[in-house]
Amino acid sequence: MKVLHTQESRDKQDRSVIKKIPSIYRRSLKEIWEDLWTMLVVNSLWIIANLLIIPGPPATIALHAYANRIVHGEVTDHSNFWQAFKKSWGVGWRWGVVNLIVVGLLGINYYLVSNALDVDLGSFLQGLYIAVGLGWFLLQFFALPFLFEQEQMKVGQALRNSALMIGRNLGFSFLLGLSLLFFLVLTTLTFALSIMYGAVFLALAGNFTVNDQLAPIRAVKDIPPTHNL
Repeated sequence: MKVLHTQESRDKQDRSVIKKIPSIYRRSLKEIWEDLWTMLVVNSLWIIANLLIIPGPPATIALHAYANRIVHGEVTDHSNFWQAFKKSWGVGWRWGVVNLIVVGLLGINYYLVSNALDVDLGSFLQGLYIAVGLGWFLLQFFALPFLFEQEQMKVGQALRNSALMIGRNLGFSFLLGLSLLFFLVLTTLTFALSIMYGAVFLALAGNFTVNDQLAPIRAVKDIPPTHNL
């Protein structure tokens, strides 16, 4: 009887996990649809900042600050993005340096193994580095929203929280990562939509995901959401 009860609980949990992902996407798309112009402006500012490179990391933090306000039901417009951008240079470049190091090392190693004499070993290592790169992207997907759910905006703590959340929700994280990969491929085919709303969609989806995962913990411990920038 205990085995059957445990199996039923796992089945319910699996169904619940599967239902969460469409809900996250639906709410993210709903927020974009309800304010297409502001979302377009914010997404465009983020693209311009990243093309200029130096303001890219602060703009990424500001984008998530903007999305975090929306997820928590706060009145938000493009001015909130600007305010967060002005305050995000320190934490933005702390996050940016970590990513530059990790992505740089992955890129260098991928290039080196692509010229390996042993073709089979080179192909295996290339696949391994691609998998690590995708894992790093998923880690960032959760870590950036965590910056706004912590008492202090510490990049190291956000990365640890992200890793813990993935570790405790492996099935959900795997399915979400797979669906995100599919979404990115799909939006690449619809190039205009990807350019206009891709970044803000990912920021909203990440913040909705982290907020949903933290909601039961907050309810038990009576912890209010933290404030934004």
